[in-house]
Amino acid sequence: LMRALRGAGFGAYVVGGGVRDAIAGRTPADWDLATEATPDQLRSLFPQATYENRFGTVGVPTADSTVREITTFRSDGASSDARRPDQVTFLPRIEGDLARRDFTVNAIAFGLAPESSRRADPVADGAIVDPHGGISDLAAGILRAVGDPAERFREDALRMLRAARFAARFNLKIDPLTAAAIRRDASLAGSLSGERVGVEIEGILAATHPGVGVALMHELGLLAVIAPALDAAWS
Repeated sequence: LMRALRGAGFGAYVVGGGVRDAIAGRTPADWDLATEATPDQLRSLFPQATYENRFGTVGVPTADSTVREITTFRSDGASSDARRPDQVTFLPRIEGDLARRDFTVNAIAFGLAPESSRRADPVADGAIVDPHGGISDLAAGILRAVGDPAERFREDALRMLRAARFAARFNLKIDPLTAAAIRRDASLAGSLSGERVGVEIEGILAATHPGVGVALMHELGLLAVIAPALDAAWS
């Protein structure tokens, strides 16, 4: 898919958790791609693709029946419900897209920019893009929000629960400023659906040390919002 994007003259990157896990020496569970190509351009390039959302993510089925997601570089506008942006703006560069992601360890990309030669291979000739220091944070075992933590959590309150999950799953310490922002805005978790909260709780319970994640939710004030009886009984 990356080679098809480059052959059409578009930038092609893998982004997020797949890059993080590869750098950490883990086998990625999946790969997400990003490009400046718009959803309409992606559907022209991949006629079998589906596009059923307003956030720029196109699903492309591959030969092994796996659907890979390719998302147009974007910035997110303000969120009125602390769940999803009210509007998105498509961008021409990967750096702007990485700036709207949740944590620095997830704001790393690998691939080729649109101005690169079409003869260059996006895998063999690709380069890391890490404008927020995610690789050094990963090496130091730190989970840090990208940019202003308060902005990231007000954009999507689920990120506060994701912080506890990532800390438990990958043995990371939450950066003090990031932790302080969670404590300050923990009440926003009350706006989340039970389904979204449930997915994060399942992820915490599946971690090697689930108690770390639950203890963090208690310490950061999240447990009192999503499970007050459990919070009151927590020891």
